Amino acid sequence: MKKVIDSTIALFAFLALLYFSYSSYTTAKELEKINRDYYEAQTDIGELIKRRFDSLLSTISFGAFERNNTKAKNIEELKAQTLILKEKNRESTLLLGVVGFAILLTYFIISLNSYALLLGFASLVTLLFGIFTPILMIVIHKNVDYLGDIILSFESKTIFGTIVHLYNNGNYPVAIAILLFSIVVPLLKTLSMIAVAFWKRLHMATKLVQLFKHLGKWSMLDVFVVALLLVYLSAGSTENSYSQIESGLYIFLVYVIFSIVTSVVVEKLIESEAEKEGI
Repeated sequence: MKKVIDSTIALFAFLALLYFSYSSYTTAKELEKINRDYYEAQTDIGELIKRRFDSLLSTISFGAFERNNTKAKNIEELKAQTLILKEKNRESTLLLGVVGFAILLTYFIISLNSYALLLGFASLVTLLFGIFTPILMIVIHKNVDYLGDIILSFESKTIFGTIVHLYNNGNYPVAIAILLFSIVVPLLKTLSMIAVAFWKRLHMATKLVQLFKHLGKWSMLDVFVVALLLVYLSAGSTENSYSQIESGLYIFLVYVIFSIVTSVVVEKLIESEAEKEGI
């Protein structure tokens, strides 16, 4: 009966995490698209001049020659959609954090084995979503006399997209380092912990445990590499550019916390199994 209850709690917690991870990912991608449309709509110098002229003409004529500018209305609609999606994305990411905290607390109500499996799969889900969800938005703009603020470029970065971009631009050492320490090593480490939680028999788990211990030495490199990635992406920022952290970074942060806790739990699980074998 206890196993059924543990499995039910773990499954419910995992599905909740999966739902809010997916919700945060989808709203982040929608926000990326809307932001791209919004900022690209403001890169058209000719349209910007036309809007400024129409505004000036309307002011001089006290509204008598006010023209209906469809593009300007579209930009305002995109801006409104951006604000709505930002709020939705913020709520989804916040709820993901709440669910993540609740999962950590299940340590007190479910068995150690169920807890290790839950954390292992939770780490895998947040790692994958963290890799493909935007982590940073960069906008380059310039204030021009009589025209106002002109958007020069817009970029939204994911960890995976950045690796591809660096590789395509010939930055092979940086691309390989980020690929290795932000994707390959964390993924291998997470899968090994899940495998150990599933197959606890010592003769099957010994090699995986040894691998797990070796990978544990690299447990903080994923954090270090993502920190370097953010510095790299935001390097060169001036008064003509600004950057904004996106939800992908927070999802990856949840993964890092899960990964650290899972490491401790799996070690306890192995020690527990070793004691049973000794008896």
